[in-house]
Amino acid sequence: MMLVLGLIHDRGWEPDGWDGPEEEPEPERRRRWRLPWRPLAWLAAWYWLMALVSVFSGWFGGLAGFAVLMAAVALAYWRIERWCSRQYWHGLREHRS
Repeated sequence: MMLVLGLIHDRGWEPDGWDGPEEEPEPERRRRWRLPWRPLAWLAAWYWLMALVSVFSGWFGGLAGFAVLMAAVALAYWRIERWCSRQYWHGLREHRS
């Protein structure tokens, strides 16, 4: 018996104890873990640069430390800008016209 859009299905026509054809178990798939090396390398380089701020500040003075800090901030903004430029923004322009 098929009711309302096929949401309920009565399997009364099938013999008792019959669950359908035997299904073969699927072979186990090995999951491969792949690390995103480029973003991890960039993040490690950024942390290293942030650690150098105090070193440069101690050796060469506060202005040199500030310059390294600004270089680290600029590097972060540059990376975020490159990531945002790869996103799909064309749909916004199509919607506007």
